[in-house]
Amino acid sequence: MKPCFINYSAVTAQPEIVSRIIEIDEESSNCFRQIDNLLRSDQATASLILRVANSPIYNRSQPIKTLPIAISLLGINIIRSLVILAFTRSVFSKSKNELICKHVWQHSLLTAIASHSICLELGSLEESEEAFVAGLLHDIGKVLLFTNVRKEYMQALNYALEQCCSSAEAEEKFMGINHYQVGSQAIKKWKLPEQFHRYAGTNLDQLQSDQAEDKILISLKAANNLIKGAGIGASPCELVVRKEKLMNLGLDEKFSDYLLEDSFFEKLLTNEIYQFCIHGQN
Repeated sequence: MKPCFINYSAVTAQPEIVSRIIEIDEESSNCFRQIDNLLRSDQATASLILRVANSPIYNRSQPIKTLPIAISLLGINIIRSLVILAFTRSVFSKSKNELICKHVWQHSLLTAIASHSICLELGSLEESEEAFVAGLLHDIGKVLLFTNVRKEYMQALNYALEQCCSSAEAEEKFMGINHYQVGSQAIKKWKLPEQFHRYAGTNLDQLQSDQAEDKILISLKAANNLIKGAGIGASPCELVVRKEKLMNLGLDEKFSDYLLEDSFFEKLLTNEIYQFCIHGQN
């Protein structure tokens, strides 16, 4: 099957805003001013960025009240990621398909929040912010497939859920390309940092030997497996299988049990950012 065409410039809720922010040269002397000007023309995106910037995920000593302060404190790469979050929120808030909202949008958002929490639990405060970004971006390939070839993507999603096979396998069957390939290409097209290829362009079900010390990737893979195992992003797994998958990623038994407790999952569902993105107004 010939791979479908993906338009990587079509990621925009407001005309051109998202793609123009993504394309800004971070080495430019006025890149922050350019971002500020663009965000001011999109109230919904600006509001979301300020909301997230003031959440515990990006906890600062003082409230962030203006866009210039948010941009200077968070940096261009985090701002870009939050713009992509605003885009995906806009896309899925307009979709009445509960299946796609649950298995792509809610999965990505919960994975981001869980990845941040797990990274903190692993004792890595400095890396926890990027772990949140990693969660937001890890399934961006699915978002692009959905926005570009919606009918074929829905066929692939239904097939993966019915047959309990991997998303990548189903995507290749119906579209000739998978979300890892699309995600990796998106990172390249958008000129995001090289390490983001590890989040959006690789299989997150297994941990390679050279990744054993990478707390961001471990957090992301654990979060991804945790959320999929709960039936959000894939067919649900038995508790014993979910625990085995977490331990295969290098987590000890006590920590794996903690992550599988109902209270941990409830904390994700009641997270301020999750509630705002799922239930807040555009």
